Amino acid sequence: MTVNLAQLASQVKEDLDAYEVPQTHPSTALGSPLPASWYEAGLAAMRTSLVEPYWTKLRDLDPDSRKLVILDVVVVADDGDGSLVAFDPMDQGGFVLALREPDPEAGRGINTVSCGVRGDAVGCFLSR
Repeated sequence: MTVNLAQLASQVKEDLDAYEVPQTHPSTALGSPLPASWYEAGLAAMRTSLVEPYWTKLRDLDPDSRKLVILDVVVVADDGDGSLVAFDPMDQGGFVLALREPDPEAGRGINTVSCGVRGDAVGCFLSR
């Protein structure tokens, strides 16, 4: 699949700039709402974590078969502490939160693994 990396980077920046801190707390939610300062710190951290998009391989579990699959994804953010946000072009253009983790089967050589969190880029980053 062809992905325009410059356009992807621009879209992620636009989504980050347009993100609105939730002002309401759903009545079905448990606990206390996160303060606006938590969101503001997370958004600032994401701004400093944006990288020039690059392709990498990602280990993930197929949701249907629960078998290991290897995906080609585009990393758009790296927090420098092992968490990455990557664009998965095969998932209707969604994003995935991933971790850098040594591969127990070094023969595959794939050190990026999905956390199972999918959605928009900002939501994935904030869920670290």
